[in-house]
Amino acid sequence: MVLGSMKLILRIAGHAALLIVVVTTLFWTALALPVFSGLRTPVLEKMLSEQIGQTVHIRGDVSVVLGATTHVRATKVEVPSETIENVNLAALEVLELELNLPALISGQIDIDNLIIDGLKVRLLTDADGMQSWVATNRPQVNTTALGIQNDTGGILDFLSDKTAAFTSVSLIADNETTGFEFDFELENLHLDQIGNNSGATVTSHGTVNGQSFQIKGDYPRGQPFTTNANFGAMQLDFNGSPISMENGGGFKGKLTLDTGEIGDLLELLRLDRDIEGRANLAADIESQNPKLKVSDLSTGLNLSKGQLLTVEGSIENLIGFEGIDLAVDGRLYPQGHPPETATDLKDLKLTDVSTHVVGTENALEFQDLTLTTNAFDNELKQIGPVRFGRLFRADNGNLMLEKISLQAGPQDRPYFLAKGNVKDLLRLKEVDFSGTMSIPSSLFFQGLSAKSLGSFEGSFSVDDLKGFLSLNKFDAQTVDTELWMLRTQAKLGNVNEFENLSFDFNLDVRDSARFLAAIGQKTIKVGQLKVSLSANGKQDNFSSVLALRSGKSQLSAKLETSTSGARPLTQGMVSSQSIELQDVRNAFAFVSRIATSFRQPGTSGVKHKVPKGKVSDLVEVEDFLLDQDVDVSIDIKKIEGQQGITSLSSHLKANNGLAQLGPVDVAYDGGHFSATAKMNIVKSPQLLSLQGTIKDWNLATLFNEFNTKYSAVGQLHGNFDFIGNRRSIEAYTNSMRGSASILMTNGGISTSLLELSGLGIFPWLISEELRKGYSKITCLAAPVKIDAGDVSFSSFVAETKKVQLVAHGDLDWIKNTISIQAEARKLGRPLSRSAWPFEVVGTLTHPKIKLLHHNVFQKRADGATEFPENRRSCVPDIDQLRQ
Repeated sequence: MVLGSMKLILRIAGHAALLIVVVTTLFWTALALPVFSGLRTPVLEKMLSEQIGQTVHIRGDVSVVLGATTHVRATKVEVPSETIENVNLAALEVLELELNLPALISGQIDIDNLIIDGLKVRLLTDADGMQSWVATNRPQVNTTALGIQNDTGGILDFLSDKTAAFTSVSLIADNETTGFEFDFELENLHLDQIGNNSGATVTSHGTVNGQSFQIKGDYPRGQPFTTNANFGAMQLDFNGSPISMENGGGFKGKLTLDTGEIGDLLELLRLDRDIEGRANLAADIESQNPKLKVSDLSTGLNLSKGQLLTVEGSIENLIGFEGIDLAVDGRLYPQGHPPETATDLKDLKLTDVSTHVVGTENALEFQDLTLTTNAFDNELKQIGPVRFGRLFRADNGNLMLEKISLQAGPQDRPYFLAKGNVKDLLRLKEVDFSGTMSIPSSLFFQGLSAKSLGSFEGSFSVDDLKGFLSLNKFDAQTVDTELWMLRTQAKLGNVNEFENLSFDFNLDVRDSARFLAAIGQKTIKVGQLKVSLSANGKQDNFSSVLALRSGKSQLSAKLETSTSGARPLTQGMVSSQSIELQDVRNAFAFVSRIATSFRQPGTSGVKHKVPKGKVSDLVEVEDFLLDQDVDVSIDIKKIEGQQGITSLSSHLKANNGLAQLGPVDVAYDGGHFSATAKMNIVKSPQLLSLQGTIKDWNLATLFNEFNTKYSAVGQLHGNFDFIGNRRSIEAYTNSMRGSASILMTNGGISTSLLELSGLGIFPWLISEELRKGYSKITCLAAPVKIDAGDVSFSSFVAETKKVQLVAHGDLDWIKNTISIQAEARKLGRPLSRSAWPFEVVGTLTHPKIKLLHHNVFQKRADGATEFPENRRSCVPDIDQLRQ
């Protein structure tokens, strides 16, 4: 009974299964009939939609050729984007596929051997970053309406185990966010499955953006794979192997890239062909969802003009922009051919750059950034983090980088914060940046840790949108300090050409001693020091006003500079109502001490010799006068602090390297000095010539300077013409050559020894000069020649009412020697005996005066003996004789 029942059940089940097969077969057979064409379309749409995970529309016809392997053909097939309206992800003219009918009857969809013609694919990313191929709201589909199991992972998963042939393929990848567009026109694309489900091969050729393109890939299942692609002249190879699921899945391999000619690559990317050269890249790639690791990265960019950029390092996760560790080195000029050393701001060029780049989460940090120019090197320990907004291709073909933000200094309190854009990244042009600064004063001074000098805060803005670099704004000042106030405001329309300038600088050091103590320098009693400078100019003409106040002294300058000619020309006036020289010395010493305290790269812990505060420590006079022409008047009404000097008036002129200061008119001790200094900076920059005159110089002052035991009166007059090495006063004195002539009339000296020497002892004993202890000097003439320390003269003449003294000889202050012989005679008696001739010999520091104990007669070589009726004073009488 039971056995019979079981047979009945099996018979019924068998008939039912047969019925299902028959019904299914009849269903597909019916669908194959032309009359049921309208029913075939939605069934195929639903089947394909569930297979690829995207909605599929068939706008044309669907035909079915029934068999164990059923052939299906559809026309006008569309796959609309599920995220962007009115955009088709894909559209194709003809779709042919094979459907395994037995597998379908058993509940599985087995589609293979796809033939697709006239495929048009558009991968669009709109301006908001929305992608046409992503469906963020797609529901998870596990079963079909027919109860067929289905695990979908999108079109690529659908094709992964299929054999497919594509002809007349057009693929456009258009990214409105980055501006890049890739237009692939492929004659064919073949996806072939290797037998026994062992993997697949991909081959294709065509064009991309008008340049040739081909790809060949071999992907054996579970085995090492190869990928070779050519984009124009660019060669890309990626060879690797899959990672087993036990180890996390994914793949790893070696990527190599040779761009060929970079200009061709730029044209492929539809960028302006701004640079030429070649580039190569090699890296190990490891992809394990969701990370893409790059290690052993090495890339080199060799440009046609000799520039070289190399990058080495690794990136822990390229997709997440994490774990970046790169060493970057750039040479911006051909090797062995750097630009000439810059002597002007407009000639300054960046020649080399190197840095260590680290970063994560879309932020980069530039550590140990070293910038080398043709004038100096500078090392910045830390720049960053740097964040980038959007890198994209603009409509005009430029590669643009927007929304850059960077900082420099400690991350908790950066010194600089800046934001901006680079609208032409390849040529580093069309740059605009603005930002703020907050710099502690300790950053400027060595060894300064005290907060008493506060910090320097402000804002700035730069760009080159007009075709040249412009400083649109710079406004900064000291804060949180009572010791000093520094305020700077500047604008510069063209930085390279120094055009359209507006500049204001104000410095006020309220207590110079406390300020120097704060920076660790020896104090100077300068008191309050104030400096203000303003400069304005457009194109070829600039005006500037300088005011200096140190202690009780004030100095001002008004200058006009023109660059319209062949050489810059500065004209103007430097003036002061009153200057105390000690204030000026203190001011220069103060500024010099500040200069030695400034931090310099690579000098940490090094102590600098403190200069003595000379003008030459602060101003390179030679370079200044060599680079431009000058025509400046100097007028100082009152000078205090130097005995005898009361005022100064002069004129400084320089033209084509020929400089002249003078005449310099100095009032000194009731007299006047007028001198002109000249230099030929082009041919002999080390030499300085001095020419001038002396008028009404008080002889008493000169005797006091030499600490003689005699006093004297009289007014000296004369002229001089010297040339020497200008390196220092000592160098000039010891090297100068030339001549001088000193004259005096109506003077006197507190001794009667001149009378003794010329008259003899007995006339001297009854002379008025001995009784008064004073000799009146009616005239004095001293023509001398100077040659590197040696002073020689052949006819030094001094006269009283009764006596003429004639001396000759030389002295040398370098060798410390002196040898002078002197003879005195009665006036008008040159052939008579000299009563007491004498000589001065030995060293200058300890000279010895010797009286010559014999009568000295002289005579003319030509025998002349007649004395003229009109005698000339202060000319040796022996030279006035006639035959």
